[in-house]
Amino acid sequence: MRAVGLSLLLVFSSLSACMPAAEPEVRRPADPALDGLFAQLRDAPGGAEAAIIEEQIWQSWAQSGSATVDVLIERADYAEAAGDLALARRFVDEATALLPSFPGAWYRRSILRYDQNDRSGAIRDIQETLKREPRHFAALTGLGLIYEDIGQERAALEAYRMAVAVHPFIEEARQGVRRLEPKIDGVDL
Repeated sequence: MRAVGLSLLLVFSSLSACMPAAEPEVRRPADPALDGLFAQLRDAPGGAEAAIIEEQIWQSWAQSGSATVDVLIERADYAEAAGDLALARRFVDEATALLPSFPGAWYRRSILRYDQNDRSGAIRDIQETLKREPRHFAALTGLGLIYEDIGQERAALEAYRMAVAVHPFIEEARQGVRRLEPKIDGVDL
């Protein structure tokens, strides 16, 4: 009996040595150009200037660095446009599995989960997005919307405030702050 136990222990030890290690939480390498765009966005004199900078940030965020992941996200977009959310989700699931460090895939999946009424899944994916890109103003705004949907107004207000701190002209988040501050903080705007 002891020999069998020892044999099983050796087998499991061998198998675990062959298994890939869990990937640590990875943030994308710092991108000085993106850092500069965020500084410009924060300091933009008005909404028109901010919109131009926002578009450049979105273009940067769209670059996964993997042709395969880019194709999967593109196919997800087509599937969603055709009304097949389940297929779109499968493509995005594959993208997150292939390149878990890419915040765009997590954000894309959060949108699909939200559209499928999976609020808790959408929140988890937004949290994954923010681990990789804490300045993701759209993810922060989406988080605020979800928290507001589920009645967590204080958390929603915090998410909206964080989005506005990154992107002072993001209107949906600004409206969320205006809507919730009087209720939560008693601030009259």
